[in-house]
Amino acid sequence: MEMTQAFDGSPTPLYQYQPCGSRAEFDHGSGMSYRCENCFAVIGSIGQPRECVDEAKKYKNWEKMGGKGWDYFKGCPK
Repeated sequence: MEMTQAFDGSPTPLYQYQPCGSRAEFDHGSGMSYRCENCFAVIGSIGQPRECVDEAKKYKNWEKMGGKGWDYFKGCPK
């Protein structure tokens, strides 16, 4: 796993793999967020497409019900 540094100097993974199939790269400009390489939206922002948000919610809900959830650093269910 490739690593980079957050705004406070702490190590953080360079990439996140989203449930929608996209890869998000650490946004060095903000120092704390990830930006999608397909739609260029900041992950978790109001600009993120509804389809991507809905796909992430599926895995969050699955985890709340006792399921595996999503591993954002491996890009697969936990």
